[in-house]
Amino acid sequence: MKTRYEMAVGRRPGSGAVLAMVLSFGACEALSGQKASAAEETSTASAVAADPDWEIVEDYLKRQEEWTKQLIRGALEGASDDDPSPSLGGEAKKLPSRIMVVRAPGDGSASSADIQERLGQAIESRDDAGVVRLGDSESFPPGLLDQVLRAAAATGGTSEPPSEAPDVGRAAAAALSILDQGGAHEKTVNAAEFLVDHAAAAPGGAEYASKGAKALLEFAPAYEGWPLMLQRLRGAGRLAFLTGDGGAARAVFEALASEAEDPVLRAAGRYYLALERRQSADAPGVSDEERAANRQDALQAARGLSLGVEEETLPGTALTFAEAEADLIRGIRHGTVGGQLADVAGRRLDGVEEHLSDYRGRVVLLDFWATWCVPCIAALPQKRQLVADLPADRFALLSISVDAKLETVTGFIEDEPMPWSNWHVGMTSEITRVLNVHSYPTYILLDEDGKVLARTNHLPDEFVARVKEAVGRGPGA
Repeated sequence: MKTRYEMAVGRRPGSGAVLAMVLSFGACEALSGQKASAAEETSTASAVAADPDWEIVEDYLKRQEEWTKQLIRGALEGASDDDPSPSLGGEAKKLPSRIMVVRAPGDGSASSADIQERLGQAIESRDDAGVVRLGDSESFPPGLLDQVLRAAAATGGTSEPPSEAPDVGRAAAAALSILDQGGAHEKTVNAAEFLVDHAAAAPGGAEYASKGAKALLEFAPAYEGWPLMLQRLRGAGRLAFLTGDGGAARAVFEALASEAEDPVLRAAGRYYLALERRQSADAPGVSDEERAANRQDALQAARGLSLGVEEETLPGTALTFAEAEADLIRGIRHGTVGGQLADVAGRRLDGVEEHLSDYRGRVVLLDFWATWCVPCIAALPQKRQLVADLPADRFALLSISVDAKLETVTGFIEDEPMPWSNWHVGMTSEITRVLNVHSYPTYILLDEDGKVLARTNHLPDEFVARVKEAVGRGPGA
């Protein structure tokens, strides 16, 4: 059974936004959101009671669970969905009763204040109920859940301020002490998993994650938890803005690529390193030279990664390594900022097939969205204004829905007009794969020839100005 993470939002007189992480979980899953590995299930219950190092780790996990419960209780008690808030100018607005944290690529530069501001913006992004999807526990490491909860605690008031969050540093040191016993300790695998899953999100997390991964490679060569762990680490890379950098995930991928004896794990390490380099090529604020270097690094990591394991399945996916390599190289060449987008096709809402080449000659803003995405809907006024302000012969907005059902989109647009081009591609598609779209909204700006100019997950003034500048330059400028 999968776990979903939802941000519960409410208002009380005299308070700011109340924000907490609410978990919908099955009986076989812990509150922390960590799905136990096979090794944990067989050994955790028989922990060595007399061992001080493992007792420290267990104590941290128990304290973290209690802190999580306390924060959630404090956020939900007495909350009212439609209480006036000074932060909204004194107007009574009904806020979303639940909001999820959005999976989003980032350049690792966000501070704690930036995180809190983003969460606050998400809360106030629309005035009726809605949900932004995050995903399930398989792609969301427990350590990142801890980070989101800390940001949530700092964002708004609670009925009772939570106690100070437990310090993971002491537990990480205890886990390292267990690994220092050279694999002899009964809890070696559990300690290594703790370092990757929990301690990786703490300061110094890259070193913790690297040592945990290397310990699994050395002391547990038959470890079966790599597919789940790779999914979680990939999720950590996408959520790098929560921790300030993506170094922990990168450290594990580098360890696999260089030290794994299993050719499948070595290839998987290279694949995820190439993905991380691709993400860096799309990061905002990067110079053209850095972007080009990141794209070249990504291509170098991707080329030949499937050699010898072509028909093996890439852990955490349904793709063979040969398919994954081909998709990745195509995406790096044609889907990153500075690349020339391939001529992919999609279907309009009336069922007619179109190609991106049909829009050549105009600046195009691709808008990946869904009806369940709160920030996507909140941005509708901005998108309507863009379409109204810019000449139709020079600019096209193409909204691409990833909703599961076409009828959901057409029904929504009947109530919320979107008078521009619209495609429906569903939950999986060629264009989202080529462009590495995993979070919503995602906006990608193309020039008249289909070159990728920029991408973002929201519409700040500077990005809107970039759109207008590209339109104003004229063809070939």
